Amino acid sequence: MDRSHFTTPEDIIHDLWSNLSLPPSALSEETLEITGPEHTLPSSYRLSLIPPAAIATSTLAASLIYSHRTPSNDINNNKPKIPKVKMNTLHASTEYKSENFIKILDSPPPNTWGPVSGSYETADGGMIGIHANFPNHAIAALEILGLPTDCTDKPTIAGAVKKFKAIDLENLAHKRKAVIYALRSPFQWKTEPQSHHLPAFPIILRKIREAPIGLPPNLQTSKTPKSCLSGLRVAEISRVLAGPICGRTLAAHGADVLWIHGPHLPSLPGLDIDTSRGKRSTFLDLRDGEGREKLGELLSSADVFIQSFRPGAISAKGFSPEDVAAMNPNGIIYASLNAFGESGPWKDRRGFDSMVQLCSGVNVSEAECFGKENERFRKWPCQALDHTAGYFLAIGILTALHRRIVEGGSWEVHVSLAGVMEYITSLGRMDGKEGFQVLEVGKQSLEEFMEAKESMLGMVKGVKHAGGIEGVEVGYRYMPIKLGYYEAAWEDF
Repeated sequence: MDRSHFTTPEDIIHDLWSNLSLPPSALSEETLEITGPEHTLPSSYRLSLIPPAAIATSTLAASLIYSHRTPSNDINNNKPKIPKVKMNTLHASTEYKSENFIKILDSPPPNTWGPVSGSYETADGGMIGIHANFPNHAIAALEILGLPTDCTDKPTIAGAVKKFKAIDLENLAHKRKAVIYALRSPFQWKTEPQSHHLPAFPIILRKIREAPIGLPPNLQTSKTPKSCLSGLRVAEISRVLAGPICGRTLAAHGADVLWIHGPHLPSLPGLDIDTSRGKRSTFLDLRDGEGREKLGELLSSADVFIQSFRPGAISAKGFSPEDVAAMNPNGIIYASLNAFGESGPWKDRRGFDSMVQLCSGVNVSEAECFGKENERFRKWPCQALDHTAGYFLAIGILTALHRRIVEGGSWEVHVSLAGVMEYITSLGRMDGKEGFQVLEVGKQSLEEFMEAKESMLGMVKGVKHAGGIEGVEVGYRYMPIKLGYYEAAWEDF
């Protein structure tokens, strides 16, 4: 679908809102105010439109839920009173780089990139990217290359990669549980069958079971809540960026987000410090019956379940959308995220933001437009797929929550990184090098978007949530803690 006629964040917001069949009356000049510079991210794509649009839409959807909880509003009212949403474009783009700004004061900056990860030339003149920030992915990649599993020497790795053709190595990686992708041009991506399996609209909703109409029990209160989602119970099983950003967004609007990790699984502390804000972390081991039983108990009274396992992985443990909906008679929203979508030959493949950019032609097209000599690929200036997917999933969840309130039911929401890539690239591009010319912003200007708070780990400084709502609290109630610190139980409100 061609969206190259979109020229403002408001165009995208209207597109998302209308495609999700949300109340038109909730979207007007009275309910939305966007300020700040038009162009904030250097790219030939219209990337600068995305951060304010995605964050503002998620904030507006939270404001819509708040309107259902306000005593003066009837949930069947065609013109609900929506608190006004305010958004600054530069703040939104800064939040799209939140993992780069997070820090524990008086501590060295965390390292988020594994030593094996990187781009390498192949035997056929191509290039591949290796994503190996998790130890198991690094070991799998090194075993394929015939190297010791503790190898971190880049020239040695480059020499081993040079023995393979790019596509051969990509296919082998899929079979051997590594994350390796070949660099493609946009034309080459379009010849891949997977490119034809991406949805025309990136947020997929479907009703999976009947459930009562009206406010969920956890949102019912006799007084006006301080935040939009206070009382909402969210169980999140996700790692890295996209899924955790979704949970963090719901937490910023007051939801009780229980972030569930397997005690045996590796973590990425540099990213977790950022994405754990607002959440409570707990351990559950789904390999044993006790852990699965406890998760089932949590989901029986939860409102939202977020999971970013590869398709079928969590279902095999007894937690498919249908299974989870059957556990909760009051209705639940089952939100899933993966790399390449729900169908097609690549639907089961592991993938990350940088790898989707690499294999889909985004990086090649950026390099061609920038025109730097001998530069074969150029990355986007932020993890735009991860961040957008996180906010789009949050938008889908809040849309499903609205549907649950007005028509009942349990709902499934799905977003993929590749589906988000398709949406962003459908916005078109700017001519020449115009898109790469962005005014430099001084550190002093960025300070207004930051906050520093005491935590179990020390004084943590990071980017505040960019979505503001008049008269309603927005922000993180919890600061980063040690993984697994909290009991696997819901808060008492």
